[in-house]
Amino acid sequence: MASGRFGSWEFALRRRTRTAGDLAGLYDDAARGWARMSHRLKLDTAYSDPLLSSGAAEALCVPDGNVLDCGIGTGSLSLALAGLITAAPGYHGIDTSAAMLAAADAQLRRAGIVAELRQSDIRAIPYPDRSVDVVMAAHVLEHLPEPRAALREMVRVLRPGGVLFACMTRRSIFGTFVQLRWRTWVVSERRGIAWLRKAGLEDVGSRPIGFGFGAGRASTAFWGQKRDATAGSSRSESATPRGGSFR
Repeated sequence: MASGRFGSWEFALRRRTRTAGDLAGLYDDAARGWARMSHRLKLDTAYSDPLLSSGAAEALCVPDGNVLDCGIGTGSLSLALAGLITAAPGYHGIDTSAAMLAAADAQLRRAGIVAELRQSDIRAIPYPDRSVDVVMAAHVLEHLPEPRAALREMVRVLRPGGVLFACMTRRSIFGTFVQLRWRTWVVSERRGIAWLRKAGLEDVGSRPIGFGFGAGRASTAFWGQKRDATAGSSRSESATPRGGSFR
């Protein structure tokens, strides 16, 4: 919030973030054209190099590996990951928008991927503790009033040793347009890294992402690995049931 005085006048300016209901409605409205926009921005290509750097592909080279795409949109991030791996993990996605989920289902099926998709808020992920090998989100956290709370929820469902991957809007000309259109936070590299470390992740890294359609480097990819506090236990032993299951 900014405040000041002009003569005998006092003024204050407060940034109002959008509510979950606001965002769901906006995403429903945007879903029809978002797949086309994703193609123009070349999102699946743009995400590929950062995903490789993050180690997400290696984290899925395990029996019954699974990935959860939070705020899946039309599926661009999951499609980018699928293009990097030869394994066939279980694909899962959540989004607050039913229209986005329908678009993601269509896009993924065209690529031969059948995913389990649920309408849900990232701040209350309907999956068990320590049950996901890779959890990821593309341009979701910065839309929320409390992005760090959502980040903690993503870490909750991540297995020890698993990889978290998140893309967030950075300061740029196109980023300013996104911020004004969607009222997002603009996340600096320093801030994003601090968020991931405070959430308990280690081996944290980041790199700018370049998009097509003249958008330039409008985003930063961040990633980190969940601290393995249960070294020596099996993957099945490390999962604590909460809110649902994958199989």
